[in-house]
Amino acid sequence: MDMEELLVLAEKFGTWDLLKSQDKKLFESSSYEDVQQDLNVIQSQREITKTMMNMKRIYPFLTGMTHLEKVLTSIGFQYTAKVTAYVWGPVRFLVKTTNITDRAFDKVLEIYERLGMWQKLYVPTWKAFNHTFEHLANSLERHGRFIRAHGSSSLDLQANLEQGDEFVREESQLNIRQDWGDTKEEFYRYCNDINNSRNQFEENERSRKEDDKKNVITWISASKKTQSIHKKSQDTRICPDTGRWLFRRYSEVTDWMKEDQPPEPAIWLHGSKGFGKTVLASLLIDELKELCTEKKKYPIPRESKTYYFYCQEEDPEHRTFLDILKGILYQMVNADEDLVPFCVEYAVSGGGSTNLSNPENAQALIETFFEYNSRQYIIIDGLDECENIDEIRQTANYFMEQIRECDSQIRQGQLRVMFISQPMPGLPEDMIMPEDDACVQLKSNDNADDIRAYVKKRVPEFSKTRATCSGFNLSEDDKEQIESNICCRSEDMFLYAYLAIEYLLQQPTKEMLLEKIKQEMLPKELSQLYEKLLGTVKTELLQLADGEAHWQIAKLLLGWLVCAKRSLRWHEMQSILSYDPVNQTVDFDNKMLRQNAKKYLGSLVYVLDGGHIRIIHSTARRYIVQNEHINGQAVQCELTILCLRYLCLLSLSNGYDEHERRDKTKLGWFSFQDYACAQWESHIVTMVMEYSDLFSDGHHGREYEEKFDSALQSFIETHRANLTKEPHPDLEQTPPEQLSRLSGLSFYENLRFLWNHIYTHQQETYDVRNTVGIAQLDAALQNNRSALEENFTPNSEACLNDTIEDYYGPNLFKCKRVLCKFFYHGFDSKKDRETHDRRHDRPFRCPVNCDLAPIGFTSSKDMERHVAAVHMQHLS
Repeated sequence: MDMEELLVLAEKFGTWDLLKSQDKKLFESSSYEDVQQDLNVIQSQREITKTMMNMKRIYPFLTGMTHLEKVLTSIGFQYTAKVTAYVWGPVRFLVKTTNITDRAFDKVLEIYERLGMWQKLYVPTWKAFNHTFEHLANSLERHGRFIRAHGSSSLDLQANLEQGDEFVREESQLNIRQDWGDTKEEFYRYCNDINNSRNQFEENERSRKEDDKKNVITWISASKKTQSIHKKSQDTRICPDTGRWLFRRYSEVTDWMKEDQPPEPAIWLHGSKGFGKTVLASLLIDELKELCTEKKKYPIPRESKTYYFYCQEEDPEHRTFLDILKGILYQMVNADEDLVPFCVEYAVSGGGSTNLSNPENAQALIETFFEYNSRQYIIIDGLDECENIDEIRQTANYFMEQIRECDSQIRQGQLRVMFISQPMPGLPEDMIMPEDDACVQLKSNDNADDIRAYVKKRVPEFSKTRATCSGFNLSEDDKEQIESNICCRSEDMFLYAYLAIEYLLQQPTKEMLLEKIKQEMLPKELSQLYEKLLGTVKTELLQLADGEAHWQIAKLLLGWLVCAKRSLRWHEMQSILSYDPVNQTVDFDNKMLRQNAKKYLGSLVYVLDGGHIRIIHSTARRYIVQNEHINGQAVQCELTILCLRYLCLLSLSNGYDEHERRDKTKLGWFSFQDYACAQWESHIVTMVMEYSDLFSDGHHGREYEEKFDSALQSFIETHRANLTKEPHPDLEQTPPEQLSRLSGLSFYENLRFLWNHIYTHQQETYDVRNTVGIAQLDAALQNNRSALEENFTPNSEACLNDTIEDYYGPNLFKCKRVLCKFFYHGFDSKKDRETHDRRHDRPFRCPVNCDLAPIGFTSSKDMERHVAAVHMQHLS
């Protein structure tokens, strides 16, 4: 907007028909000083009548307007007083008029507060423009120098022409042609310099903005798997009309999407397990993104934004309130670059940590996006898969409160939230979830047509070339029977249809396939299907040469996927397979699997980008370790033994010279150190607290007792000098009941000794808890990491054609603090890791042993706010 437009708008307001003459006079003569005087009078009156109100709310708006007034004055706009009077006048009018009614006056203050809140973007936005202003100033200075250098000489020459005699004029013309040639050359050079300078500035700005955005995204540290999960759900929708019944049958959903003022801005969509709700979520997300495009003729505003998150109970980055906030904030930053400067400023000062580590900071930024974007949709799928009921309540409470805030303070319908989950019986009583018409129960027959279309679409796979060109060589009747029986068994479970097809496709002969598709032969329950699929994996692997070895590997991989303390990446699973605990060696070259995970795990898993392997569905976890093939307790014991044995190998590396350490690093010997160093204590605790019954098992109890005893003995012998010997006061007299139950076993005294060390370590200060807990291991870990960082890149040759990335993953620069997720996630550059490290330490710690805020707060106020929001029930 130029200054003339500003003046036109002011004059237009001054000639408004509804403006009374006395009001017009007030408006034309008002100034900031008049506003201050009126507010002081009102404040004094309210102080006398004891009806004080928080009038400071109006000051951010006043401050912003005074800044604007100063800018207009400084650039020489001669109508500044006239224009700003039409702002100050209405302020005076409104505060005087509404002051007689507390409610009206409070509302006016709230409105001006919201207008003034734009000021919080003032500093970061103007700071971001510093580079632009500097470029403009340099350009103007360069322009001035050029004019001073070349403008005056041309004028002097022109004067000589006008005043001189004929001879002088002829000589001057020769000089002018020569000087003009020089000036013209200088002018072209100047224009070229200007263009180069502008191009360089624009390139620098692009680079700076990209760096700012990258730094903010790194600070947010959201899960990188959300897009992969969404893509997988999109791929599942192999039929074009999948899920579209949702828009036809449920007006609540359609109104929520399209109405300017929806009857229900928050909706809870819930259905039974395996219904296909995540597929519906992906459809809703894609539909909303299409509705704001020209293709759909903009049924919703084109500037609308859609954010989403998929909760997954098996993924530690997808199951907490903070995970949800970080995932949504990450998408907000990607979608709205205008607010990146504010996020940069907050990350540097207000947030103050190496990464976003507590919900309060995430909320502050998210609420800014809520406030400044005209319409936003949020879809949270799988809310029931959060870590615990507290995480669910926090999530529901927060977003419902934001809905209420936006509806009452900004504009109804500006923020819309949809929760998708299984029914959660306890939550309606809490009155924190959407209720009545906003609570949409999906009916059991809603997805019947989708399931039938899905099965029909996949039936041709039975005719794809296998050992024979015609696949199973099925007749049309056979295909119809497959379709009919699967649909009949599926009822409302999309998941069942998927698993049943996968199971039938794995049948080795047509005869066996036809036998299985008889209605009474298809498994009835999901648990039976998982069992059958696992059995099919076993059968296929046993048919290979050395089939029993392949099957044992598959059982190991599945057990680790379910029982590991965090999600294992493919290279970490390979490192376990490559480790020989008897001979204490690692041999990636000969022992790592050269086939992909699907060969061993079949339809029970899917693989995301970055080597992340996921169980096909949350319902599969319990079945995988509760069947005739895999014993969950045994897997936990094996992982615990593995960590103890491997850490002994790690401590031995303290004796390596530089050459030997480099060679062992290159061959992948330290690939498992991140997991073992961070999780060994947790595995010991789990064995004691949950799985001690394993040792009394009549068949294998003695075998596991001997294995555990041997590993424990080796671990203590290797690390005894660094283990706590002084009994902790809490344990001196009465050890935990779960530990006492093991008192008759051979390893009890060693376990009690190590338990004392673990318990003491976990009761220490935060900084101590943030270490491995054994000095030998801390030293080995850092030395081995240094060797990896200093000598290799992900593309470096490891062994023949294997690369370092095959053995260690893509990020070689790791945080040294075991409680930080970047301890194992890492960074792809030393610079990023150093930035992370410099900002890691924060002075105010959560007084409760808290996973939500593992690295503390920058101020006591932030810490107190966190405690009030998360832990008040524990401290009261």
